[in-house]
Amino acid sequence: MKKIVIISGASRGVGKELAKEFLLKGENVCLISRTEKDLIKAKKELSKLSKKDIVIYAGDVSDENFVKSIYADLTKKYNISCLVNNAGVGRFGTIYDNNKEMLDTVFPAIVYGTILMTTYALPYMKDSKEIVKIVNIISQSGLRAFKNESVYCSAKWAQEGYAQCLRAETFGTNIKVINAYPGGIDSEFWKENRNYVSENVQKTFAKPAEVAKTIVDTLYCKKSLILKDIVLEQTHMNLE
Repeated sequence: MKKIVIISGASRGVGKELAKEFLLKGENVCLISRTEKDLIKAKKELSKLSKKDIVIYAGDVSDENFVKSIYADLTKKYNISCLVNNAGVGRFGTIYDNNKEMLDTVFPAIVYGTILMTTYALPYMKDSKEIVKIVNIISQSGLRAFKNESVYCSAKWAQEGYAQCLRAETFGTNIKVINAYPGGIDSEFWKENRNYVSENVQKTFAKPAEVAKTIVDTLYCKKSLILKDIVLEQTHMNLE
């Protein structure tokens, strides 16, 4: 069967750019996102770059039944070579602003989505004769604390904790776990978070295309090297 790379949160921003880079490397890709019209648009744009397969699924990666259905369908035709956990939502405010609505918005995609997408991929990946990869797009917020990011940092630290456990339990197997830690990215992510990042500040952040290219190029380094973490530091980061 043909091999495929699965990317969650893939209809725009870094997710779509990651799909582009994988396609340019000659990979088939599976794009997952909550909004079907955005997925269809992304597929149309990306199909101009490559004749490789582009498969799309619209749904919520924190929905266990949806995740199971993806793998049940996709694995009829493809072997999973790489899973990229990229889906995420952010909400920001002071420690006095936190509430359950913020928790219910941020945690599902980042924490539940990462764990569920990985859990149900593992049975299809563990018996592969080749090296397979799980790439977690975490964040600088998964490494250290930032003011006004207590909920987001908490979710990202949970994702980081899971990723480290995943690496420990797959150590010595054909499954390799790679964690990426980009800083602020100039994407639509910030449209719903103008209370935290203005348009002018957003423009100073890294571009999705350069982040995606750096990550994917690094994944294709020499097989004799063991890749663990990709930390993308910015030359400056201004949230004032």
